[in-house]
Amino acid sequence: MKYITAHIGKDLLIGHGTGRTVVQSMCNCDTNDIDAAVRQCLELYGSGCQLIRLTTQGLREVESLGRIKARLRATDVGIPLVADVHFSSEVAIAAASVTDKVRINPGNFAKDHEVARSQFRVFLNECRKHGTAVRIGINHGSLGARITELYGNTPEGMQQAMAEWVDMCMEEDFYNVVLSLKASNVPVMTRAYILLQQWMEERGVVFPLHLGVTEAGNGDMGRIKSAAGLATLLSKGIGDTVRVSLTEPP
Repeated sequence: MKYITAHIGKDLLIGHGTGRTVVQSMCNCDTNDIDAAVRQCLELYGSGCQLIRLTTQGLREVESLGRIKARLRATDVGIPLVADVHFSSEVAIAAASVTDKVRINPGNFAKDHEVARSQFRVFLNECRKHGTAVRIGINHGSLGARITELYGNTPEGMQQAMAEWVDMCMEEDFYNVVLSLKASNVPVMTRAYILLQQWMEERGVVFPLHLGVTEAGNGDMGRIKSAAGLATLLSKGIGDTVRVSLTEPP
């Protein structure tokens, strides 16, 4: 069995055999508000967070992310930053030269699947050039018509959607990758991850997994949903990094 370890920034490792589950969070302020973003990053760092994600909707946010990173490094805070890109391959490619890791769903790069594959290949090459890690994030609510027509809006569909992009990473000999299959429904989320773990083990190559219940909410219910989903998987030895998604200050 080949276990993959993702290298994030200078020192952070995520994956099997590292001896720890990496805790991460996400800023909920405007990325273009540099002062607010730096303040939240410092608060998260001081609370023990090991990896911070910021919304990166466009090229302006890519520039802001670079400024935030520079401000943090000037205070000797080397915590790795992740660009959260949802749709634009252009933004993802630009972010690869600025940040330590880019979160994308390659299926959203273009409606035409072959165009999305082509853009994904360009993106991976840019990440390779800059030593940038990648998180491929497939969400239950955004599988796309091609997958849902084949598998329905199901955990099996989520696993199959991910399998296509993992295969492509391996074809491109790019392994600095973390995977996630998020859903707001806990049974759907846990089933999807279990299927993905089984598929990877059958293939003989196991990538690190980022666990999270997306849009968990807030208060006790958000905490209960997240705890139930994360604990179920971690107790099975599944998962290498976690993020609790609450609609509260991170």
